[in-house]
Amino acid sequence: MSAKLRRHKRWLWAFLLVLSAGFVTGVWQAPVVYSQAIAPDEIRGVWMTNYGTTLMYHSTRLDEVVANLAQHHLNTLYPAVWNRGYTLHPSQVAKQAGGLRRDRLTSLPLIPRLDPLKAVIYQAHRQHLRLIPWFEYGLMMPVNSAIAQQHPDWLTTNQAGETVNGGLPTPPRAPVIRSLWHLQQEATGASQGWLNPFHPEVQQLLIDLIAEVVQRYPVDGIQLDDHFGLPIEFGYDAYTQALYQQEHGGQAPPADPTDAAWMRWRAAKITHLMERIVAAVKAIQPEATISLSPNSPAFAYNQYLQDWRYWVDLGLLDEVIVQVYRDDIAALQTELTDGGFAAVNQQIPVAVGLYTGPARRPKTADQIRQESEAVKASGYRGMVYFCWETTLWIFKHSSAQQMETLFTQQWPLPPEF
Repeated sequence: MSAKLRRHKRWLWAFLLVLSAGFVTGVWQAPVVYSQAIAPDEIRGVWMTNYGTTLMYHSTRLDEVVANLAQHHLNTLYPAVWNRGYTLHPSQVAKQAGGLRRDRLTSLPLIPRLDPLKAVIYQAHRQHLRLIPWFEYGLMMPVNSAIAQQHPDWLTTNQAGETVNGGLPTPPRAPVIRSLWHLQQEATGASQGWLNPFHPEVQQLLIDLIAEVVQRYPVDGIQLDDHFGLPIEFGYDAYTQALYQQEHGGQAPPADPTDAAWMRWRAAKITHLMERIVAAVKAIQPEATISLSPNSPAFAYNQYLQDWRYWVDLGLLDEVIVQVYRDDIAALQTELTDGGFAAVNQQIPVAVGLYTGPARRPKTADQIRQESEAVKASGYRGMVYFCWETTLWIFKHSSAQQMETLFTQQWPLPPEF
């Protein structure tokens, strides 16, 4: 056999080996941890950012990650699917609004047919977890996003005519530095504007974005959070002022954004939008869970015109995960008792959202244990941790064994398992 032929055979065997390894990696799936769902009457959840979902997906580790959630006795995953004006999944609605079909920062452009949302739904249901897409940004949107740039009239303003409170400083001229500057503005929230919930085209965008997911994917529900509201300073754009005048005999909105009647008018409009979203979702999937993750009722209403306590009375919500992000255990316990949402737990399931810390200073397993025990002692219907990256991934403070012990001890399996 000639040397040239031997070289060709070696290359062929190497190619087949690589191809086989890729096939095995792509086809092999982490085993199902348990044969049935864990404690469906108790909410045991975690939020996962769009970056976490797509990175695990593109690195082929998504199946292992979701199996690990089941191993920790969790039963619900809330992946972020809408933020910064983009979607986790290919979205015709976002594209038609002037944005990209999905998040350009977390999707590989050379293989556009891949769909991280479809994959995470499949893996969650394999492991008997509920999968509830989290429309994280709600009405908040960077002012430099493609949708905001194409539809500037969709953003509301404060009395000074600013789409961002306090305005924005002038960005640097150098292209690379300017790009880094924009990323920094988004990371700190300094560049965030707010879609106008009173504008009919904005309302239709939100309804269509959410309905599109429920129509196309076998999800267990949808979740909105504190960003589905409006900072009290906003609502002074031309469209909203004209609408208010039309409904008030030509009278202009009060100059004081905390005026009680002006607050009620804006809050009622947001409530009506919520009613339309719920109706659209239930028309497609009547059994879909409508989940909300707000702040405590008084703060949600007084700061963001989000009257979610009234939404419960209207029957719009199936579960509420109240964000109680505190660094001090005493402050957490006080909020659990006096936050104004304990009674809601008698109407619908109320769980508590706990913050496991930023990536640079994640909370220890002991801190998380103390907070979790405080929630359980208060009688709420479970816990949801923000977020997976600082709870169970590489940014967590404590070891994997410590975290697994914490979760499995606080949620022991029933005898039938």
